[in-house]
Amino acid sequence: MGGMMKRKSPANHKKTFLLKKHIKCSETQRLPVLLLLLSLIAAAVPACGKASQLPASTMDLTKEYRSGSKKNETVEIGEDFARAYCEFSLGLLRDAVNSEIQTNEVQTSEVQNNEAETSGEAADAVQADGTRNLMIAPISVLQALEMTRIGAGTGTLEQMGMTMYPGMEPEQGRKQLLSWAEGLPSADGAEMKLANSVWINTENEQFQPDAEFLKRNALESGASVYGAPFDEAACKELNQWVEQNTDGMVKDILDRIPREAIMYLVNAAAFDAKWEQPYQSSQVGNGTFTKEDGSESEVPMMYSMESVFLKGEHAVGFCRPYASGYYFAAILPEEGWTLQEYIRQLDGEALRNMFTSPAEAAVETALPKFKGESSLELSDTLAGMGMPLAFDSGLADFSGIGSCEGGNISISRILHKTYIEVDELGTKAGAATVVEMEAGGAYTVTENVILDRPFLYAIVDKETDLPIFIGIVEDPAAE
Repeated sequence: MGGMMKRKSPANHKKTFLLKKHIKCSETQRLPVLLLLLSLIAAAVPACGKASQLPASTMDLTKEYRSGSKKNETVEIGEDFARAYCEFSLGLLRDAVNSEIQTNEVQTSEVQNNEAETSGEAADAVQADGTRNLMIAPISVLQALEMTRIGAGTGTLEQMGMTMYPGMEPEQGRKQLLSWAEGLPSADGAEMKLANSVWINTENEQFQPDAEFLKRNALESGASVYGAPFDEAACKELNQWVEQNTDGMVKDILDRIPREAIMYLVNAAAFDAKWEQPYQSSQVGNGTFTKEDGSESEVPMMYSMESVFLKGEHAVGFCRPYASGYYFAAILPEEGWTLQEYIRQLDGEALRNMFTSPAEAAVETALPKFKGESSLELSDTLAGMGMPLAFDSGLADFSGIGSCEGGNISISRILHKTYIEVDELGTKAGAATVVEMEAGGAYTVTENVILDRPFLYAIVDKETDLPIFIGIVEDPAAE
């Protein structure tokens, strides 16, 4: 994990010494903090093996905080965690879909009010942007929040725990999350990799990061720790780290580093899997896909017979295995239900039951080839799910991260960017999550599941039946 090379130089040794003086080790002397924290997680395609060369101003401080034994214990993934994780995943997706609809309605209204001749062109643009395919990597968002949560206190800590692990004890949720993430299978034909890093602003003399916070992230999350002046070069280096650890799927996640920024926490995941049985050319042909508005489009369809049939209230689906460790699950709402209506009534337990209680049947399937990219802002979503204190500039408590003269720590925004591509050979996907903090504020039955209209899908860990990625396809032709 980490993926960064350490540049050794006398200048860096001097800066490391200065940074050691800068790190706050006392648990009792915590001051209000002026902080910008960024957590970037990329989920889906394997990380590049070649690490970038750190600029001379960037120091690799990992050894300073990764000394000692790792604290994580291997624990069994319980049903309480599985249901909580599925509920959290659906909460993110449900709100993202609703927000997308509301955004498109506002954009359409603005276009309709335009009196210029260009309004027709703008309307076309809104329509093109309105049929988007969304995907979220819940494990990415959770790991980003978990790296942040260990620095939270009082009510902020409580709200974050209840939101991240609904219906269970948060510390048990944390243990199971870390154990599951660490044990995710990775093999030829289906690779899954995770990487974490923490970046500290070495030029902000007011900020004193907490040594125990850094050590816990280094030991428990396997995070590498870097120190650098937060300038344009550091912004570029962060983006390169993310791009490398998503195999180029997520680029330029960070547009700039605000002057208030003092720390970034970065979590990256990479997934690349081939189908257990790739589609042959004879199994690929054009098919008609009907969108929510009734319009039709010709798209490349992949046809196959599968053996795992999913059935739930108001939906059917199927599973298609990857070469090792994972499977693709597709869920199609019954006729008369829109995808949005179905997602609104679906809860974590129902989704979990579909994955854990499949039926054996001969399933005739059609899966459109698709690829897409999503960019979401999740702060309102997570506040609405139960953790508003974390975003309150006056009441948030992140004193465990460190201390800084000038203001109180709070999360200002959470950015989530994803990419996925599904074709005859398999699936590649990438994701990054940014948490930004600052001060101020049997085959007896033949079934048919033809995905020729909007559907829900997930990439699922076979061992636990938990979705690594979950998303929707409203238009396979849209990118």
